[in-house]
Amino acid sequence: MRQRRSPPAGRPTRARARRGEGHRLRSELVAAASDLLAEVGDTNRLSMRAVAAAVGVTPPSIYRHFEDKQALLVAVLEDRWAELHELLGKAAASADDPFDALRRWCLAYLRFAEERPGHYRVLFSAAAPAGVGDDPEHHPGAPTFFALVDAVQRCLDAGACAATARDSWFLALQIWLSGHGLVDLRIGQRFAFPWPPAEAVLDAVLADLGLVAPAHDGSPGGGR
Repeated sequence: MRQRRSPPAGRPTRARARRGEGHRLRSELVAAASDLLAEVGDTNRLSMRAVAAAVGVTPPSIYRHFEDKQALLVAVLEDRWAELHELLGKAAASADDPFDALRRWCLAYLRFAEERPGHYRVLFSAAAPAGVGDDPEHHPGAPTFFALVDAVQRCLDAGACAATARDSWFLALQIWLSGHGLVDLRIGQRFAFPWPPAEAVLDAVLADLGLVAPAHDGSPGGGR
């Protein structure tokens, strides 16, 4: 009887997926690529060989699920954006009013950036795969931005005394620019700086834009 050979030393030893479980390997490949990209911070430095090794498969196994590296990177962006979108939505859903919902949404965004800076860089700093930015409305991050626009609009509908005549889209853009600027500086800082608490900066931005609950007497205010 012919003896079964042991796999060569150093070769991946991941158990073969059972029929119908190919999606599990695909998810593991995306997660591994995401974590590796969070470490190296540069799509050019991410190798398919490294992704395969992290999961415990051979490089050819990746191509059964992804046509090339660009396709894998697109999947990484889609998964990470979907994760952030869900996280922010859950944070806002726990609020009692639209103003608190907007604030909780923004705080969750800032917290994600501070607690997972590598994954945050994957979303905003790593070079986007070819074709991803061709149509802004179909970018993986578009639903998240539009959710912020909707959150701002609900505040306006609830009586927010916005300091300007800008619409919800522009106000959302100002919030996102402020939040991204803050976390990007804090993540990438290379010098000592007395950064104020992110929550304090957020509250100031929302108050300056008039996106806080009106005071009971009808005058602007009600901020925390």
